[in-house]
Amino acid sequence: MIINRIGVEFEYEGVTYIIGASIVGTTESEYEGLYGSITEIRDGEDKETENETPDIYCSFEAPVLPCEVKELEKRFSDLYQEPKAIDDITLDLVIMAPEMICQLEDLKECRHHPMVYVLAEDWAVDGEHDNSSDIYADYNDAKRLLVQKLGEEMDNGCIPNWNYREGFIADSTPDSYECYLDGEYCENHYSISIVAQKLCASERFVRELSEIHKATCQLEDFVSQVSDWDEIEKLTDAQYERMIHDPRFPERLQNALGKNDYYWESYWETVSEVAHEFVNRYIKESKDMKSKTEEVHQ
Repeated sequence: MIINRIGVEFEYEGVTYIIGASIVGTTESEYEGLYGSITEIRDGEDKETENETPDIYCSFEAPVLPCEVKELEKRFSDLYQEPKAIDDITLDLVIMAPEMICQLEDLKECRHHPMVYVLAEDWAVDGEHDNSSDIYADYNDAKRLLVQKLGEEMDNGCIPNWNYREGFIADSTPDSYECYLDGEYCENHYSISIVAQKLCASERFVRELSEIHKATCQLEDFVSQVSDWDEIEKLTDAQYERMIHDPRFPERLQNALGKNDYYWESYWETVSEVAHEFVNRYIKESKDMKSKTEEVHQ
């Protein structure tokens, strides 16, 4: 079997590979870290290799960072026991085994774009300079830190040494503060600001956050169950604290739920019940809209 039409899917050991999908080479391959795409998949009698796995043909992009070019050349030179330059390395129609590649999500699709807030700080004192930035998912967290950092700087930082001088200039907005000595900005300045930006969040990132939230909720449920049990008195405070934060509990609970047929039967019955409710609601809305349209045309 030969598959080479863009968008066609091929499943192997629970993983769906898509022709045209973006990929990156894994540690199992000499092409580790290189980005590319799947161009063709061959299986059965159409394979060129004798591997038990399907042949996945990939085209890789040449690295652009000099350090990565050097690393790739060294890797292939060691592999072939002779010097290899980047132009000597095959990047197109490379046959890969499934474990040698990791599929990447489309950068333009399947993305969420929540707002994040970058707290950026930049300063220079007598020519010495530095900067820092921290990212917060909540605006109030960023603003609270801005107020704290600026307060510390006004009390014990460079600002008290400047604000009595004639050339001291300061400006502020609700989300920023900047000051400097006129004519000496490069040598003496301080600024702190909040910049709102959209975060390109992949489905994997959203799933990981969801898992973190779910594990937190499950630990809270665990605490609510055991907090009043008489057996808890047998534990020291330290043991109790360690127990109620044990990350193994959510995993153990998930494993138990996965084997609980009654739980899943109840879950899918409820999904079906609510689904029917929604379908009926939309059917009714469609009928009502159709009736109103017919009345208008009569």
